[in-house]
Amino acid sequence: MHVPAQVPMNARPYPPAPRLVPGLGILPLVLSLLLSACTTSAVTPLPATAPPPVYDYPFANPWVATVVGTPADQKIVFPDEPRPVRRQLAVFPGRAIPEGFWYYEALNYSVLLQPGPAPLVFVIAGTGASDRSRLTTALGHILHAQGMHVVLLPSPTHANFIVTASENFLPGLGQQDATDLLRVMHGVKDQLADTIAITGYGITGYSLGAWHAAFTAEMDSRQPDGFGFDRVLLVNPPVSLYRSIGEIDAMLLKALPDGADSIRAFLDKAISRLTQAYTSTDALDFTSQDLALETYRALKPSDASLATAIGLSFRLSTMNMIFTSDVMSHAGYIFPADRTFESDTETELYVGVALRTSFLDYFGDIFSEYYMARTDEWPDREALIAQSSLESIGGWLSANPDAAVVTNADDVILAEGDLEKLEQLFQGRATVFPTGGHMGNMQHRAFAAAVARFFAR
Repeated sequence: MHVPAQVPMNARPYPPAPRLVPGLGILPLVLSLLLSACTTSAVTPLPATAPPPVYDYPFANPWVATVVGTPADQKIVFPDEPRPVRRQLAVFPGRAIPEGFWYYEALNYSVLLQPGPAPLVFVIAGTGASDRSRLTTALGHILHAQGMHVVLLPSPTHANFIVTASENFLPGLGQQDATDLLRVMHGVKDQLADTIAITGYGITGYSLGAWHAAFTAEMDSRQPDGFGFDRVLLVNPPVSLYRSIGEIDAMLLKALPDGADSIRAFLDKAISRLTQAYTSTDALDFTSQDLALETYRALKPSDASLATAIGLSFRLSTMNMIFTSDVMSHAGYIFPADRTFESDTETELYVGVALRTSFLDYFGDIFSEYYMARTDEWPDREALIAQSSLESIGGWLSANPDAAVVTNADDVILAEGDLEKLEQLFQGRATVFPTGGHMGNMQHRAFAAAVARFFAR
């Protein structure tokens, strides 16, 4: 189903910037991607029988949408929603954790629970995101407001998950990550068993978390003691992880003529432009729910700069993932295999190397070598690339009436032809918004209503 874009009669155009400053000035926009700070506001969620909200999302440019997100006056807001409560799970009791990761004693997850019996929905965060990230929490609030127990899980690519819950410390293989996630989910269920009544199970995730949700639900369906998820929703998923990673890595270079070596110059220039823009104005209000929008209006960065900001945000997440994976697996790719990682270890050199290492480098140099050497199932890189596609579990997705996808026609992580593949995989169960880029509209009232309606049906 393609959702039409509409402009209500009383819609107000977004006012122009108070003043324009040429150049990049994307640092606050980068920060807006990296920081999961904003809390959503609230309005009572739409009843299941009410007509869907008008889709009046204002940004037709997918780069702007991805970076700026949803303007505050269009967000679904939940004034009475509680803050998620963080809990911990010892997935591998007794595991030796390097002292340098002293802050990761166990896996962190968060819950939003109902007072009475209700279905429980697991929410899996996107690339490198924690259980407390802005989008993870926003998705959790949408579901909790619909009367569900919600468990928020970090991405298997988050350092906390790699250190405490990954079996082999090498995220990125659908089957292995699903095995790790199911182990965690059963542990969480056991922890919650004495405190809540659960009437059924659902699973969802956004971006890479959606990809994980699909592989996890498919694996669960083959287990005799599985959850039996009766709702599986993919929000802005990649079709092929490998293909989307290639798209995102290419974004990083759009405004970096000298490649990753010019990241520092890019950021220095961004800070300079930001300083120029705000020299004669009020100080930046980092609590503003429209910080990214206000900065975008003021600085008007180019599409290439916005693409680089998106690519840089992803690179910083993968840098953390690759460094953590390398330390924990003793692969010796970046951090010496025979060296102990401690809290006073100088990391500047290693971080610099990690920042120049793309996910595709990780895939080719560590990930592929590991799996090709240990199993006959993945004899070559082509087999590993093929398994990274939702098409590898396409038969299950197509045949499962309880699995659906919500995405955007202009999602910047989708390669050419990927949108059509999603619609083929989820025949009649794909909701496609015309704009929104990658996750830019997830907090829009209409997008949130589409998510809520799927779980409330």
